[in-house]
Amino acid sequence: MKRRDLSQDELTQVIRLKQAGTSWVKIQKETGINRRTAKRAYEEWEHSQSRNELKAVRKDVAAEEFRKHLQCLIKLAQSLVNALGIPGPDEMLSGKEVLLSLWRSDIAGEYGAYGLPDVGGRFQGPEIHLRQNQMLFESLKDHTREKRWDALNEWECSWDKCIRIFGKLRKEAHKVVENILDQEEKGLLDRIEEGNKRKDPIAWMTKAMFIKIREGILDDKLDPESPIVENVARGDGTIQVRPVGIANVSLNFTDISIAEKVAGICNWAAKNLYKRDTFKKLADEVKTTQRKIEELQEMLNPLTLVPQILSTRCGLCPV
Repeated sequence: MKRRDLSQDELTQVIRLKQAGTSWVKIQKETGINRRTAKRAYEEWEHSQSRNELKAVRKDVAAEEFRKHLQCLIKLAQSLVNALGIPGPDEMLSGKEVLLSLWRSDIAGEYGAYGLPDVGGRFQGPEIHLRQNQMLFESLKDHTREKRWDALNEWECSWDKCIRIFGKLRKEAHKVVENILDQEEKGLLDRIEEGNKRKDPIAWMTKAMFIKIREGILDDKLDPESPIVENVARGDGTIQVRPVGIANVSLNFTDISIAEKVAGICNWAAKNLYKRDTFKKLADEVKTTQRKIEELQEMLNPLTLVPQILSTRCGLCPV
């Protein structure tokens, strides 16, 4: 016997009667539709409703998981931008090590392990974070495949060059300060050490100079004629020798003449360094590093990054 399919009106009538508690025999009498046909059509309709409800649930779950995925990528991008910088004169980590330290940190936070709860710490720890962040970074690059990610490698190379040049210039600065001290009065270094109770004051003097030299390069406000180390009288009667405007890096003396000599030597040495090729190379490399950071900041700006993620797919996208 050929199977009979109900029209939409007939199906609607059967659904209404059945949901009102009508028996299949009575439905047959009221509609003229064979009870077996009516029952089969009703059960198919009921099954289709379950599938539609499941699709709706899955759609809601996928939307929530994509929101978490988006938040993870935005946090990763901003953490990366914040981690980039210009090395200081005493920096020991290479660019690769700076990035590795970032990837080992808990960037995803509440969105970690792709939204899964942390059960017994299984999704915590540097190695777990490293793997997850590396996966998210590949995902971020997939979503921004048209961007110039070479800028990150170039930043890393420039960071390492800055460290090498800083090291070379620091050695030159140490030598310059030593030479100036040799030209000053005999025993001045001993008087400086005794007056401040600090060993190796030359190391402090070069550090004080480099703090302001680095700051001046970054701000593009380095004036060779302006002092970078100053003397400031304190309320307890001592004289503080410090980088201009920076109070937490200082030598303190009771003898103002020694304080003046220390500041004078630092400023004299700095003027000498400004004329050297090593300093010029450092200034150029710092500017290069800054440009790479600015390029990555522009590339990972949330205002442009969010639309890119929404319009592209990666291997971790839930929808």
